[in-house]
Amino acid sequence: MTSVAIVFTLWGEGHAAQAASLRCRGKTRLTPRVPLRKKCQVNSIDVSSVPNGVRAVVEALRFNGRSADRLRAVPEEEWPALLAWCDDRQVTLLLGARCDGDLPAGVRERVSAGRERYAQRYARLEHDLGEMVDAFHRQRLDFVLLKGMSHAPALTPDPLLRAQGDIDLWFTSESIGVAREVLSNMGYVPNRRRGARDDSRHLAPMARPHNWKWRDDMFDPEMPIHVEAHYRLWSDSADYIPIPGQTDFWNRRVTRTIAGRPVCVLGPQDLVGFAALHFLLHLMHGDLPLQRAWEIAFFLQENARNKEFWSRWRKLHSPALRRLQALVFAIAQIWFRCDVHESVQREVQGLAGDVRLWLDHFAWSPLRRYSEPNKDEVWLHLALVHSPADRARVLLRRLFPFVLSRKGGLTWARLAHHRRTFIPTVLGGLRWMQLKRRMNRGQAPALPQRESPLPPPGTIDPRSSSSPTLPAHGV
Repeated sequence: MTSVAIVFTLWGEGHAAQAASLRCRGKTRLTPRVPLRKKCQVNSIDVSSVPNGVRAVVEALRFNGRSADRLRAVPEEEWPALLAWCDDRQVTLLLGARCDGDLPAGVRERVSAGRERYAQRYARLEHDLGEMVDAFHRQRLDFVLLKGMSHAPALTPDPLLRAQGDIDLWFTSESIGVAREVLSNMGYVPNRRRGARDDSRHLAPMARPHNWKWRDDMFDPEMPIHVEAHYRLWSDSADYIPIPGQTDFWNRRVTRTIAGRPVCVLGPQDLVGFAALHFLLHLMHGDLPLQRAWEIAFFLQENARNKEFWSRWRKLHSPALRRLQALVFAIAQIWFRCDVHESVQREVQGLAGDVRLWLDHFAWSPLRRYSEPNKDEVWLHLALVHSPADRARVLLRRLFPFVLSRKGGLTWARLAHHRRTFIPTVLGGLRWMQLKRRMNRGQAPALPQRESPLPPPGTIDPRSSSSPTLPAHGV
């Protein structure tokens, strides 16, 4: 079957799923719930194809059932490549902080040196942010600091473990032009070396002119600091997933002291909500934001018994927004085995059938990508898109991304990547269609065998004070 045939088959399956939904309890659903085992509990999948070093890092960063055995067994000659992978995933400093005693001496020295260099860069980030805050305050220009420093301490215990790249600021659509002018007056210009252009959420990244060149060092203290001025948090039209209530995020902003100045940040519930949306955005576009996933897992672990927080979370966020967050929370729990509050558990259990199907069979695919090229995140994206026509657009964009080259958005390296993943993507699409057909017929798709026995999904030991957890997925 050709890739074009897959597009139209998926388009047709969208209509079939909608028709089937009309028979589901007399309510209209875009996808039927999975008529599977034990109240649609999410089950384990085989992760044996995840590269050994990647599995070692994930296991060492877990909150429950943590193990550093595999990390200690990584051969010395494999560490340079594994550390480069950790640098790209922004977990090197985190790994050093949590697993220092489990790392070889040479690796500890390399991580320690990186931490020292990043501390210098962080001081520059604080200084430059302070200058921006002062400039915007002089213009009486309201803004919200996103990501980065605003994530500590709620999503990360130490901002120096986060390896922040850019400074992200959110303005209203009415004030974004003034914000650009203020930044321009401070000497910031669009960075054309990064192929910068305005996108559907923020202006082109801006930086002060420089002659700096990449030196294969993610923690280089001299690396230019870019600022991204956002005018929306999410683009419904770019990813075909509507998210209502973004304006409410702005109205609920709170003030904290950051870089020695009063700075507006997102409210507590919106902070984790946007972190989840940002993770999902990167995941659907083929990235692996592992550090962001760990931050979300950290937040879930720390707030697993916070009844007041989750009660307000349910009140503030719409069902559609809670479902997207629940999907991300499920992925974070699968990877890092964090505890979750029962409110999160209920939201995960209420996810649409094809979303849970993806969690069953493809949750580890982003981590498998480095040994087995794939774009399995595409099937998750399709499961979240309501319109069959929009599903076809998403699939065509991911199968044939070379059309972006006209806009300067695709390099030769990326073209090589897409060529390498084309056949695996088509095969993955065929597998996804087969799983969906079986689901729509009321058959439980067979799950891969677990590597080791685990407790039944969703069970809680009555002797334990632990909060309810999502079903455990073995590593």
